[in-house]
Amino acid sequence: MDGNGLIRTPSGVTFRVIRLRFSKTGRAKFISHLDLNRTMTRALRRAKLPIWYTEGFNKHPYLTFASPLSLGYEGLAECMDIRLVEDRPMDEVLAALNAAMPEGLLFTHAAEAVCKPADLAAATWRMTVGCSLAEIEAFLAQSSITAEKRTKKKTFKTVELKPLLGDVQAEAGEEQTVLTLTLPCSNSDTVNPSLILTALQHFLDREVTASVLRLCLRDTAGEVYR
Repeated sequence: MDGNGLIRTPSGVTFRVIRLRFSKTGRAKFISHLDLNRTMTRALRRAKLPIWYTEGFNKHPYLTFASPLSLGYEGLAECMDIRLVEDRPMDEVLAALNAAMPEGLLFTHAAEAVCKPADLAAATWRMTVGCSLAEIEAFLAQSSITAEKRTKKKTFKTVELKPLLGDVQAEAGEEQTVLTLTLPCSNSDTVNPSLILTALQHFLDREVTASVLRLCLRDTAGEVYR
């Protein structure tokens, strides 16, 4: 990388890494990550932006996502990186991409990437669960809160969740409670909100409805990942 933020490939092509933030809400929460990747690839082609394409026999637009959302989850500030081989005003980039987006997907911000992928450390979530505030308070008051997490080797390990819930905020609603909490989210350690829901259902000994919204990703300093 040179002093102007340009990166040069072995073949001599230079590009800038642009980090795009987008929301994924409504019916779009049922788009799988694989289909989301296809949707974004088509949008990049339709937008006719000066995108860097991967080199080799099967060339395609380069794009990567920071910690893809689980199916059924919504997000307000999801991150996708692209590589531009020419400078473009960021408002033009956003307008071109949004013109090709389906309902529920909307790009909201574009800028040169600041954080490296290794800087991703956590995610802040909002969970709306179908139980009372009193039940949530009793759940959080336990000395230990555990859940079984599936590993990459397709085995299961017991995860202690209690230390991760110290800063959780709970607010009562109509027949439901809204939780705001920040959980680890990195290549080495990610805690999915589904683990919290599983532990809550085990504690209450019943099924609990829940909707999950990711508010933002955070870096190792606790700031918004950008």
